[in-house]
Formats: sequence, structure tokens, C-alpha cells
Amino acid sequence: MRKLTTVLTVGALALGVGACGKKNGGGDSASAGKELVYRSSWGADEPQGKAIKTLFDDFAKETGAEVDVKFVGRKGNDNLATEMAAGQGPDLFDTSTDTIDRFAAQNLAAPLDDVLKKQVPGESKPVSQVLSKAVRGASSTDKGLAFVPHTVISTAVWFDASRHPVKTPKSWEEFVAYLDTAKQAGRTPIGQDGTINFYNVYWFYSALVRANGEGSMKALATDPAAWDRPEVLEAAKKVERLARGGYFQKDFMATKFPAAQDGWAQGQYDLNLNGTWLAGETKPKLAAGAEVTSFQLPVGGAESVEVGTLGWGVNAKGRNPETAKEFLAFALKKEYAQAMSRSALSIPAREDVPAPAHLAGIQQDVTRAKATHRTYDGAAADQKWWNDVFLPIDDKLVSGKSDAAAFVEEGKAATAAHLKNKG
Repeated sequence: MRKLTTVLTVGALALGVGACGKKNGGGDSASAGKELVYRSSWGADEPQGKAIKTLFDDFAKETGAEVDVKFVGRKGNDNLATEMAAGQGPDLFDTSTDTIDRFAAQNLAAPLDDVLKKQVPGESKPVSQVLSKAVRGASSTDKGLAFVPHTVISTAVWFDASRHPVKTPKSWEEFVAYLDTAKQAGRTPIGQDGTINFYNVYWFYSALVRANGEGSMKALATDPAAWDRPEVLEAAKKVERLARGGYFQKDFMATKFPAAQDGWAQGQYDLNLNGTWLAGETKPKLAAGAEVTSFQLPVGGAESVEVGTLGWGVNAKGRNPETAKEFLAFALKKEYAQAMSRSALSIPAREDVPAPAHLAGIQQDVTRAKATHRTYDGAAADQKWWNDVFLPIDDKLVSGKSDAAAFVEEGKAATAAHLKNKG
């Protein structure tokens, strides 16, 4: 899952043309001529790929559509947008909360509000009633629903209760007190894969946006004056405190992924701030009887919860948009949400389908949240600012090479220069 979201986050959807494909068809003659083309950025042997294959097989069988599915993984090319702009490319493409804005801005993602009105086959509910408001919002642009999700992703602090029971901290001071207690007991409180810069960002991003709500981080990419807001310095001070407190493992900025998360899974570190895919990725390393669970980073304020989604977009210039939309309603049948959840150890987009046990808590956080925000608060949409401006200065803050005040000063100046050059 991390590998897919990494690709989506940086906008390099690896959807090449040289991988294995399959065509299915069937059904009655009334469906003759119905076609659907999908190139999947999942691998055919991944749990998600296997679940998706079954889904498309069933759609072909039940509707009579001729379905062409290619599993190209993350090693293909990144020319999807170019292909789609030229009137080529698949009918359906993989996308996420992080990347859909760029497709929508180029008018490559077909608007899908009409799908919300479609009935989920075999059920009495339309699509709009099986997706929560937060999930629909995470899958939308200002033009409306932009893709139909199958998976919810979020960020939390993870621990194995069988090794390190943690009484959920209710405040930042309680959280730091736990870190101090673990350190005094001779344990390493936090495992951090410091070479993964967008993992390092989780600390500042979570501290800022959980406390101050949607838009508080995105503003940093669009307005240099936003860096002067006191809550920005306050969030940076929290990260500085972690960096200077010796809570991460030794030489964590040189850790080769996935050493830190594997070390966490093996009990070397108490905590790991990461995405909802963590337990799935580290499953082979977890001890028998592991009780993986999580809590939200406790920073007070709005207590906003991250809600991101992964799903399928429809090529606005594709050849079979109506069949693609029919598939999207079909794909939301409860049985497929359950299958994806079980096989991929993920939170289903349908809120009436329970997540695996280790994700039950964060699914509940999402459902009960009074405030929510999208992945990275949408700040990664400007890739040049994100990659060239923000990630480097955040790395310096997390590593302890700069302090909170320097982080704010440099961020403001670099953002102003970026926007000036951007025009």
C-alpha cells in the first residue's frame, strides 16, 4: 500500500502498456458491444490485484461486457495524463485524494456526480448512501465527485499492545510523558524511517492540521504570510521537541526503508507514526499474537482526522464512459468491499463494512470525527513546492539540524521565492 501511495503522492502513476492483460466477456446478447478498459497500477499478485481481478471477472460475467484489464504495477511509464489528453488511455485509471486534482485541472477526470445516484446492484441503496460525507469529500474536487473510492487511508500512531501497552494519551504532554517513560526504561520510543521524507512530514503535518483543521497546511504552499501564524510555530516546536529529545532510534535519518517499520514490528521500538497500511506491510515481521492498534496524535484543538481515499477515476476522453460508470456502482457492492478489506487489510470505503480488527479504531475515528481533512491537507498538489521547498526544510527540522524558528523563517522565504518564480 505504501508503495502505491508513494507513486500516487508524487504523481507518477506507473501505468505502462507492457504488462500482462486479460479479456473477459459473456452474458446475453443485449450487452453486445459493451467494453471496458482498465490498466491497474497494482500488481496482479498483490492482494489488491487479486481482489480487483475477481471484481472485473464478475462484472464481465454479469453484464456481458468485454473487459480488458492489464496489471502493470508501479514499474511502468508515467505517461497516463499525456495519453488521456490525446484521447487515448484506459477508460478507468487508479487515482487518490493526493492526485485527482491534477487530473481534474487538465479536464481529464470525468465528473461523477451522476454515479452517486446509481443504485448499487442487488441493494436498495444508491451509491451516495454507502459512502460517508467525509469519504465523498476526500474523493472530490470543487467540481464534485472526481473518483469512486474502494479504500480509505489515514495516519495514526501505531503500537503493538501485546508488547507495549499504551494508555491512549489525551494531550501532547501525556504523549511526551509516555516517550520519556519508555526512554528511561531503556527502550527506543519511536521508530522513524528518516530517509522517507514524506513520512518525516507526518509529524509536522499531523501536529498542525489536527489542531487547526482543514486548510491550515495547504495555506503554507499558497501564502507566505501563512507561515507567520502562531500555530505554525507551535506545531514546529512540537517536532523540534521530538527531534531534540532523543526519542527516535540512533541515526534514524540514515535508516534504509523499511528498517524502522520492520524494527517496530519486531518490538525494537514502541511507536511508529504511519499510514493505515503499516500492519499489512509489516505482517511477516509481526510476532504471533501481535495486537496492533493505534491512536491519533494528541495535539488538542480541532482534533481533525485525516481521510484520504484510493479508487478509480473515469477518463473524460475515454471510449466507454457509461460502462465505466456502471462498473463503479457495481464495484461498491458490499461483497467486494468485504473481500478487499479481508485480503488487503484495508479500511473499506463503505462505512457499513467493518475494517480488520487492527483498523477498527481508526475506522471509528474517521466515522466519529467532527472535523476531517484530506491527505497532507492538499498541500502536495503543488509538486514543485512540496518536493523542492517543503520536504527539505521539514527534513532539517525532524533531524534536529534546524529549530522551529528557523523552519518558519526558511519556509516563508522559500515559499515567497517559489511563488514569485511560478508567476
